[in-house]
Amino acid sequence: MIKVYSYRIVSFLFILLLIGCVPEEERERPTGYVEAIQMIHAEAFFEQGLRGEGVKVGVLDIGFAGIQSDTFLAHLRRNGQIMLIRDLIPGHPVNLFKYNHGTQVLKYIAGVYPDDTVFGGSFARDAMFYLIRPAGGAGAGEDARTDERNIDTAFMILDSLGVKLVNMSIGFWDEFTHEEDNYSPGQMDGKTTVISRICQKWAERGMIIVNSAGNTGEYAWHIVWAPADAPGVIAVGADRFTDKVFKASYSAVGNPDVPYVKPDLISYTPWGTSFTAPVVTGLIACMLQKDSTLTPAAVMDLLHESGSLYPYPNNYVGYGLPDARKILALMANPDTNVSRVKAIQVWDDRVRILTTNPNLVVFDKSDSVLVRRQTIREPTDGALILKRKRNVPRTTVAVGMNEAWEIFWEDGAE
Repeated sequence: MIKVYSYRIVSFLFILLLIGCVPEEERERPTGYVEAIQMIHAEAFFEQGLRGEGVKVGVLDIGFAGIQSDTFLAHLRRNGQIMLIRDLIPGHPVNLFKYNHGTQVLKYIAGVYPDDTVFGGSFARDAMFYLIRPAGGAGAGEDARTDERNIDTAFMILDSLGVKLVNMSIGFWDEFTHEEDNYSPGQMDGKTTVISRICQKWAERGMIIVNSAGNTGEYAWHIVWAPADAPGVIAVGADRFTDKVFKASYSAVGNPDVPYVKPDLISYTPWGTSFTAPVVTGLIACMLQKDSTLTPAAVMDLLHESGSLYPYPNNYVGYGLPDARKILALMANPDTNVSRVKAIQVWDDRVRILTTNPNLVVFDKSDSVLVRRQTIREPTDGALILKRKRNVPRTTVAVGMNEAWEIFWEDGAE
């Protein structure tokens, strides 16, 4: 019988791989990565030659099966870009090369695909990589506390090697082997769980940590899990579509009881949030190539300000989709206004928004951040008509992937 730990891996794909249900060609090539980086306008970085060259990237995951032979990572082996592969739970029957989840994650960060005529590979194909297994996945770890301490050790190792950017597609919640070790949703406050305190500590020491928001959106748990709940960790949720900003049903929502917004951003994936974090990690590697002095706070600010919903984030999609074009503009001049969100005050019981864009998503909110519902809408006769709803003082209308309206319903609901 396989024991399941609370660091349940953030991907339905991973489960499918274990039971052999995914066709071999889909196991090899990351599905949706072209669409994901296209939505973020990766071409803006690539046109400046930014592919992560000289940047050290850590990947903490449960295993790296196939890393020695994977076709799409051959350039990393050939060019000596895999600087470290280390197992922090040696001697266990489930070894470093049992699971390929980490290998799949790495391909979303740095894979190269000969038939990709759009981008020729993922964001950070030229970066250097440090791969560590601190936890072993289902049934492979010693216990949850040990895995958390191992992650702390992994950060110490990476820090000693000069690594300042780390991807983790791992989450801790309520499925420990020993029930008394379970976490609860109320502890997802960024400061209670051991793993969140560890990650926050390292973020404050200068480590840029990107973590998947979690696939708990359809569970009773529902909210972002640890360590994505830590304020200094960049939590990335999942966009369901390639033409609009819409939270995938499985993607976790932000805890309503914390004074900051989670997730921070979203990215497209057809598989699960395990594969949204590495897209953003690759994006950050390009940012660090351009400016290696960027701090975790500066990186987070740039990502937030580049978001499609900035300055009006919500607990479904955070600041929305990041945008490489906006990031470059902000890096060149921090005072540049890159937001394409229009704010309007409405005293009537309805408002008419002129648009012909068919990819509209409406977020009705109970306050400035908390979403009550998200719905897909289409304009009629060149406009979208919105009616005031009870207990909805704020509404965001995401127009495609790059524009939005923020509606302030004044004087309360009818």
